[in-house]
Amino acid sequence: MADRVHDDDGTFGSKLTEQDLLKAFDYECTREEPMLTAGEITDALAERFDINVSSETVRRRLGEMEDDGLVAGKKFGAHAKGWTAVYAPELAEDVAAEADRRLEEEDTVPMEEVHERLSDDQS
Repeated sequence: MADRVHDDDGTFGSKLTEQDLLKAFDYECTREEPMLTAGEITDALAERFDINVSSETVRRRLGEMEDDGLVAGKKFGAHAKGWTAVYAPELAEDVAAEADRRLEEEDTVPMEEVHERLSDDQS
């Protein structure tokens, strides 16, 4: 039960999933801060998704995910380790269906145009 999360009533609920951790990276990482510590991920899980687990549980899951090539870790000093996601979380079914529909209808914008629009907005 080490990787199980606590529900509001204090009982153990569902297992902490890879998707939960990948979503935390998706929400918290930025270009300026591309890596997170296990503590930061633990806090993000609690604050954003109401998932309460220990930092040790997060570290253990991250180690498993690193072995599977889903995340990468880098040691900083004797004890600190930063983590970054190599893969993004899976899209929800409705979001994936909408993306597929837009691709089929060619209702998309080339990446170059996105960069141009963003550059124009910052000017």
